[in-house]
Amino acid sequence: MQVPKHGNRRSVGANMTPMIDVVFLLIIFFLVSSHLARQENRLPLELPVASTFDPVDPDKAPLTISVDQQARWLVFGDVVDLADLRSILADLRVRMGSDAAIRIRTDGTVQYQHVEPVLREAALAGITDAAIAVREERGS
Repeated sequence: MQVPKHGNRRSVGANMTPMIDVVFLLIIFFLVSSHLARQENRLPLELPVASTFDPVDPDKAPLTISVDQQARWLVFGDVVDLADLRSILADLRVRMGSDAAIRIRTDGTVQYQHVEPVLREAALAGITDAAIAVREERGS
């Protein structure tokens, strides 16, 4: 009988290279997505004033729709039309389910007739959690 030699055994271990690649890709993804989220909040809009409001939790509303001074709808900084808005809201509802929520940032000078279609399309898509961003009224 021949005694097995330990020198012929191959070491068992995990190759860390693919895991490191995945970690770097995740880091890049989160950096880019956080940059886009911050960029939406920096669009120059003069938000409407409200005397009372509930603070908006940015983690709760994954989609921000902005309405600028020219009454254009912007999602992720891009101007969208009604058909694009419908597909974006439908996709959000499919991805998030009943947790789907939107936040509408609008310039204070924009009339409600330009904001109402956004709310209507959200309701038709099955999104019932909608918040309108406002700024606090300055005390006298």
